[in-house]
Amino acid sequence: MFRPTDRPITGFTNRLAALVLGAVLLSPTFLPEAVAFTNAARAAEGSTLAAPANKVVLDVNGSIAVSNTPGGSAAFDRAMLAAMPRSAIETTTPWTEGVQRFEGVLLSDLVARLGATGTRITARALNDYSYTFDLADAISRGALIADLTNGKQMSVRERGPLWIVFPLDDMTGMTEVERHEMQSRMVWQLKQITFN
Repeated sequence: MFRPTDRPITGFTNRLAALVLGAVLLSPTFLPEAVAFTNAARAAEGSTLAAPANKVVLDVNGSIAVSNTPGGSAAFDRAMLAAMPRSAIETTTPWTEGVQRFEGVLLSDLVARLGATGTRITARALNDYSYTFDLADAISRGALIADLTNGKQMSVRERGPLWIVFPLDDMTGMTEVERHEMQSRMVWQLKQITFN
């Protein structure tokens, strides 16, 4: 073991070294997603979420700090989602014709609102199709939980009421395998999200 001096290594020195090592390993340079999710969970602590007044369109469970049901999940109706910060994506998809404008809540905003932690997200549709994927990657690629297409609410027939959408047209240079992965994440008729 290299020591810059001949002084003995003490318990204090070991604790100091562990503290420095921990600070380096947990710095945003090394683990940006972990720090961001931990900060989101801290920000959401003590926050409340009103109960839905109308039909629930999205149930969020798993590693969340904020809930509004006795079972510990967060239930959202359309109005609750509409009251959250809004974003839009204009893109084509393999299932629609031409460029579509999708509006809704960024996955990153939902994570922050609920203090969600974890590394994976499982999205489940009304027909129980589900797909599990990396949460940090989905956030970095601009995942949107869309509730409007071209300014109109989506019906179940139109892949609604919610659809996870990515800006596919902005993702150039993807291999066919990567493109298939992104499309698999685009769960329509979304009813449930689990953070784990």
